[in-house]
Amino acid sequence: MKNYPQYQPKQKWIHWITALLVLIVIILPLARVTLSQLIGGMANLFVIHKSLGVVIFFLTLWRIYVVIKQGVPEVLPKHEKLQRILSKSVQGLIYILLLILPLSGYLMGSRAIDFLWLITIPPVTLAEGIHSFFHSVHIFSAYALIALLCLHIFAAIYHHIWVKDDVLKAMLPSRWFN
Repeated sequence: MKNYPQYQPKQKWIHWITALLVLIVIILPLARVTLSQLIGGMANLFVIHKSLGVVIFFLTLWRIYVVIKQGVPEVLPKHEKLQRILSKSVQGLIYILLLILPLSGYLMGSRAIDFLWLITIPPVTLAEGIHSFFHSVHIFSAYALIALLCLHIFAAIYHHIWVKDDVLKAMLPSRWFN
């Protein structure tokens, strides 16, 4: 029997699917030389990268909607004000970056996005120099997201191993702990 707060199953699914897709999207450009040979060229690699970015964008919008509708469990004690502020701040910044990254990626390009080889999303015509601004935003946001994700993962492990509370259990399948 579970006696700790749990995220709703839908929230867990969105969280872990997003985590997997973000990991793939981060790895693709970093390992582009090796991976492009495996998947038929650099163009295919970036079709996948951009397509997954679009999916992450809409998953993040859906996740925000679900959080607003369902709320989130109180996994940290009320008296841990600093931890609660840090936790909500990091989570909020991650959500913001999961929206900024796909948008800046879209706006930095001057070519259409070939979404999963099925749908073409036309580019936005912008003044000269604006594309490079969004490229800088995209790169900075990517590094910021990686740093925040590392902090988020470390915090979950810290709570599970050192604090020995149920913060990590709240986002894992409850059947693992029954």
